[in-house]
Amino acid sequence: MKNTLILFLFLFAGNCFAQQPFVLRDDVLPDITSVNTRLFDKDGLWGYINGGADLYLEYGFEQVTVFDIKAGGIDYKADVYRMASPEAAFGIFSISRFKCQESARITTDDCLTPYQYIAAKGNFYFSISNSSGSPEAQVHLLAIAGNLLDQIENQSIEKPSLFNYEMLVPHLSELKYISGQLGMQNGFVRWEPLFQQSKSYRAWIMPVKQDESIFYVAMVDFADSADMETFMQKNGLTASNGLNQAIGNKVFTLYIKQNMRLVFTDGVIPESLRDYLEKF
Repeated sequence: MKNTLILFLFLFAGNCFAQQPFVLRDDVLPDITSVNTRLFDKDGLWGYINGGADLYLEYGFEQVTVFDIKAGGIDYKADVYRMASPEAAFGIFSISRFKCQESARITTDDCLTPYQYIAAKGNFYFSISNSSGSPEAQVHLLAIAGNLLDQIENQSIEKPSLFNYEMLVPHLSELKYISGQLGMQNGFVRWEPLFQQSKSYRAWIMPVKQDESIFYVAMVDFADSADMETFMQKNGLTASNGLNQAIGNKVFTLYIKQNMRLVFTDGVIPESLRDYLEKF
């Protein structure tokens, strides 16, 4: 009996600290006529987004809560994806972000367009859309988003300090996190051939536009040193820190950091950045 009570208290305490179900307040929008809530786990995700499920599963999908909302004659849909980690949530956000009208409107990592608001906060990725695209619908998107994001503790993702260099900071809103082949295909197809045979890696990639040109800076962590060596061999790259290496029509510069981490650039980079990466 004593052991049963201890187990009950342990389970109860665990549930208390778990993320509570998301709730959409009745007064979040004027003229709400209906709200339908659905829940999908890993097994049910295929039935909800079909062909897109593999991408979410690759990043570390756990569950999605879906709100179908009708208000003022406009249809809204809010998807709240619970991912395995803040990095996974940010990763999905980073490869879904496109032509933002506004950014950092409610939280650090968000993006607003006329028809959609997306964001990453803690372990959650949010996608909220409307059928109108009107200024009024955008206001309502933000109201729905604010209600849902407020239900999560303020957990910020720790992005690599590599990108805190003054030349790179203005481009943080373009930073991408990719952890598999589907993520690379959907988020940074330029490098998809490079990583075709890499099975386990975590890549942070930043495009940098400067003086009418563009280059890319990346930090990639491999599962082990053998994986990193295989990546370099398959792509004809050598362990020559700071030297330009031409592969096809691209110019790469590599910096090996530790046994499993590779910092590299694609394109012609300023000398000041070359010095910084050498010392990092």
